[in-house]
This record gives sequence, structure tokens and C-alpha cells, in this order.
Amino acid sequence: MTNFLKFYTHKNIAYKILVPIIAVLSLTFFFPKKDIFQYKFSKGKNWIYKDLFCPFDFIIQKNSKDIDFEINILKNNKEIFFLKKNKIVNNIKKKIQKISFINKNKKNYQIVFKIINTIYKYGYIDYIPYNIKNNKINIIFFYKNKKWIPILYKKIYTYKKVSNIINKNLSKKNYHVYTLKKILKKIITPNFFYNKNYTEFFFHKKIKSINNIKYSFLKGDKIIGKNEIINENKFQILSSFKKEYENKIWNKKKDYCLIIGYFFIISIIFTLFILYIFYFHNKIFRNNRIINFLFINILFISLITILILKYHSKILYIIPFCILPISIRAFFNFHLSIIIHMTTILLLSLIIPNSFEFFFIQVTTGFMVMLTKNNIYKMANLFIAVIKIILTYIIIFILLTLIREGSLEKISYNTFYLFFFNGILTLFVHPLIFLFEKLLNITSDISLLELSDTNTPILRLLYQKAPGTLQHVLTVANLAEEAAVAIGAHSLLVKIGSIYHDIGKIKNSNFFIENQHNINNPHHKLCPKESAKIILSHVSIGINLAKKYNLPDSVTDFIRTHHGNSIIHFFYKKQIEKYPNIKIDKKQFQYSGPKPFSKETAIVMIADSVEAASKSIKNPSYKILEELVENVINKQKKENQFSNADITLKEIEKVKKVLKKKLINIYHTRIEYPNT
Repeated sequence: MTNFLKFYTHKNIAYKILVPIIAVLSLTFFFPKKDIFQYKFSKGKNWIYKDLFCPFDFIIQKNSKDIDFEINILKNNKEIFFLKKNKIVNNIKKKIQKISFINKNKKNYQIVFKIINTIYKYGYIDYIPYNIKNNKINIIFFYKNKKWIPILYKKIYTYKKVSNIINKNLSKKNYHVYTLKKILKKIITPNFFYNKNYTEFFFHKKIKSINNIKYSFLKGDKIIGKNEIINENKFQILSSFKKEYENKIWNKKKDYCLIIGYFFIISIIFTLFILYIFYFHNKIFRNNRIINFLFINILFISLITILILKYHSKILYIIPFCILPISIRAFFNFHLSIIIHMTTILLLSLIIPNSFEFFFIQVTTGFMVMLTKNNIYKMANLFIAVIKIILTYIIIFILLTLIREGSLEKISYNTFYLFFFNGILTLFVHPLIFLFEKLLNITSDISLLELSDTNTPILRLLYQKAPGTLQHVLTVANLAEEAAVAIGAHSLLVKIGSIYHDIGKIKNSNFFIENQHNINNPHHKLCPKESAKIILSHVSIGINLAKKYNLPDSVTDFIRTHHGNSIIHFFYKKQIEKYPNIKIDKKQFQYSGPKPFSKETAIVMIADSVEAASKSIKNPSYKILEELVENVINKQKKENQFSNADITLKEIEKVKKVLKKKLINIYHTRIEYPNT
């Protein structure tokens, strides 16, 4: 047996160490391995951080879109190349000199040569490319002296311009002028000829010479200044810099250092959390199932956050972080729920950009929702909590924006929608609580509240079989609940435990005094030993009924412990009186226990004994009731019934005061004052 206990103890300790280690390793593994760029930025917003300088030489390559854009510009501004043939002008002049009717008229001769000189001063073009037609090109190039010479296109003559200058200089309307015009328009031909090969050659040469570098920064150059607006160009620069930073600054060695840092920081946070539970919630610390529950909650919300950050970080605030403290509150108390919330938020602040803003918003909202009434598990109070969550998120977000931006002009109203959906998702805390109950076999306040309904099958059966016992347990529940409130115990659990602690009296109900109205006491026909056996059996019968009707373990504990290992003194003394010369085995008149092991089970034991004893008083007075409470509790102290419970003497004194006051109210006694 000793070896078994040692093995169980070592196994329990190993388990308590193993679970946190698994949690630490899981988060270390899932936390981002690369350095998350420490600055968060969005297009159109201000750069809210200090001036950002480049820690290394850095260039930004043009993408295909940029290259295509430049090629289109080159197309629209393509350089057009022509070949100029000077012989054409000489040939034209020779042809004119051979025409007799031009040479005979000196005036016409001068006009003709003036026209020719004007046209060929710069040149006459034969083909007008598309770019020139659409007024996209102002300069053309022609080859002269082994060089390409630029010339303004507007100086070059086209067929239309040639016709206009001929008509303008030969304006007289007669047969000779008409003939001259016709001859000139036929003789005057282009001397500039479009060269497609040269044009395309130089165009492709320019394409090849396009610089692939869009932006260039040297080490120490300023990338962006504080409060500078992040326009399209700045956004592209910052995005490229972030990518380059992660590739250039980060390496395998730093990756390992990051993992080590994560591991120890997470370990420190979890260690502090476990120490808090050990010192302030030792009962929870001893329960491995509850420890599992707490760590699963933290891991669950953490993994969801990691996934959101990885795939869609803009909707971070849609995650209902407050669902965690609310679900914990349904099982435990305010202090543990808020510590769980802060632990989770502290962990996630390691990986979330703008961690201060995130931490401040979540912690403030968590405190606000936890200040809701204790019975937050009720739907009406849950709705109030959700409204608090939404309003707190919005108010804090607006105030932080004012601090950061100095105005509300650039506030992101889309975030308000995220806050609203966050609140809606928080309403799903009830199904989550139900799931945790089934998976981990722990009882929430919601389930306890359902058990308070006196129409449950087991309580209906108690009413039918043992109505006096039902009245007894309801009175005990009333007394015990007030006592629990006075010392800060779990009042709802105490109430439900009180209601169900005597369900074992369903069987053999007539053998219990509260059910013996208008009937003869059946114990008169039995020997004390048999009577004691029936009375003792109501505990084991109650445990079996609890299993049959699927009552939670936390409620069944009250059935086991409400008599501790006390002795049924009435029948024990009766047995001694009946058989004075025979040695009596006390165990035949003693409950098997265990003793109460919590404040809650201790309170129910006290209230049960006090209420039962008060029924035997025929003429209760203030003094008699006070003495009764003192005697019952002192007797239980003497029997060491509270040795396993974490209830203090000071708390027991508070319980005494509450029970005295409640009993006086129940029996309507008055304090007797001496005559003066």
C-alpha cells in the first residue's frame, strides 16, 4: 500500500510538470518563427513611429507591371527615323528648268523655285507613322554626316502642306497657273523616307536599357519620417523593405535564439501562473483535471489568435477574448478568471503588432466584463456583459486613436464592426461551457443552476417518497447559502449540495424523523444496531442514486461528507444501555466518511446538523438557539470533523453568527430584554 501511494504521488507530480511543459512547447512551436516586422503600417495612414532609417544598402526592383508601364511610355514616344535623299531636290530642279513655259515667265520661275527651296529647306516626308498622326511625337530623326540629326516634325512638309504652299503662291485662276500647279504637284516628291528597321532597332535598344531598379537606398538613408503619410510609393517601399529585412537581417542562428527566447518567456509566464494557483487555489492545484481545463483554455484561444495573425491579421479584434474569463467564471471565481485572462493576453502580446494597444484594450475589457454580477451565466446578465464588451472596446479604441493620431479623421470604422461581431461571438459561451463540462467532467454554475429546479426527476421522487426530507434540505440550503456568502465560499454549489445531500432518504423514508408525521416510529420495533444500519445506509444509497441520475461529482461530494465520520450517538448509547456487559464496536454506529474537505462541504455539514437539532426544540428562544448552534459546532470541532477542510476558525465564527440569525428569523423568536 505504501509503495502504491508513493507511485501515485510521484505520478501526480510528474503529471503536473508534464502538462505545463507540453503547453510551453506547443506555444513555442506555433508562435511565428521569423521576426515579425515590428512596425504596423497601412496605405493612406500616417507613419506613427519614429523616423525609419535603412540599416543596409537596399534596392527595390521594378516589377513586371512597372516594366510594362515604361515600355508603353516608350511606345507612345517612339523615336521615328527617316533617310534623307538630297539627289531628289537636284533632279526636281533640273526637271523644272527643262519646262519651257516656266522658264519663259520669269515671275513664275521665281515663284516655283521659291516654293521648292521652302519645301526642301527641311524636307518633304513620304509616310506619316501612327505616333505622328496622333500628335504624340514632335521630333523625327534623319541621317546626315554619319549622324542621326533631330528635327522638329512641324518644320517638315507633308503632302497637305505642299499642296497648301503651291496653292498659296499660285493663286491666280487661269489656265497657265492651273497647269503649273498640276506640274509642280507631280514633280515635287518626298525626300524623307520612313525607315522601319532603324526605328524598331533603336526602340528595342531602349527597351533593353530600361533600368530594373525602381528605388535605391544606401545604409543610413531615411526611408520614412514620423507622421509622414504612407502613399502608394511609400507603401511599396515599406512592404519591400519589410520583406528584405526579414530575409537579410534574419538567419538560422537568430531563428534559434527566437525559439529559445519564446520558450523561456512562455515558461516564466506559466510558472507565475502555476505559483499563483499553488498559493491561492491549492485545491485547484491538486486537481489534475482542472489544471488540464485551464491550460486547454489558454492554448485554445492562443492557437486561434496565431491562425488569425497568420492568414488574416486585419480581423484580429473579431476574436472573443472575453469568452475565456467568462467561461472560467462559470466554473470558478472572479480572481482566477481574471488571472487566466491576463496570462493569455500577456502571452499573445509577444507576437501581436502594437502589443501595448492590444494588451490595454483586452485587459481593460476583461476587467469590465468581470465586474458584471456574479451570476453572469444567466442570459440577461450575459447580454449586459456583451454590451459592456462592445462599448469598452469602442471607447478604448477611440481614445487610443486620439492619442496616436491627434484626431479622429483617420479612425478605422471597420474595426467597430469587428467589435460588434466579437460581442456576438461571446454569446456562444454557453455551448462552450457545456462542451468543457462533458469533455473534462467538471461542473459549471450553469449546470448547478439547472439542478436547483425542484422539478428534476430525483427531487420529484424525494417529494413523493420523503416530503419531510425535502422541506429539511430546502431549509438547510437556505441556511448554508447565507453562511457561504458570509465567508466567500461558492454559495451556489453550497445551495445545490444542500438540496441533494439527503436524497438517500428516499428509501426507508419512514425511518427518518422528519417524515414520521402521524405514524408510529418504526425504530421501536428494531434493535439499536439495526436502526443505526438503516440510518447509516442513506449515505451509500444517496451516492448510488446520484450516479443513477448523473449528478456531478461536486454535488455527490456533499452526500458523502455531510456526516463525516461521526457516530450516531442516540442508537450507540441505546445499544450500550441494552447490552451493558457486551463490548460494542463503534464502527457499527459510525459513518464511513470521508470528512468534509472544503469550506462548502463543511458548511453543509454544520447547517444540516444545526437544522436537524433545532427541530427537537419544543419552545425555541434566542438563548436556546444560540446554545444549540454553539453545542453542535463545538461537538463537530471536538470530533475533528473539520480537520481536512480549508475552513478557518474565524470563518466558522462567521458561520455561527449567520446560522443563529437565520434560526431566530425562522422561529420568530424575540430577544428578551431585562426590565429596568
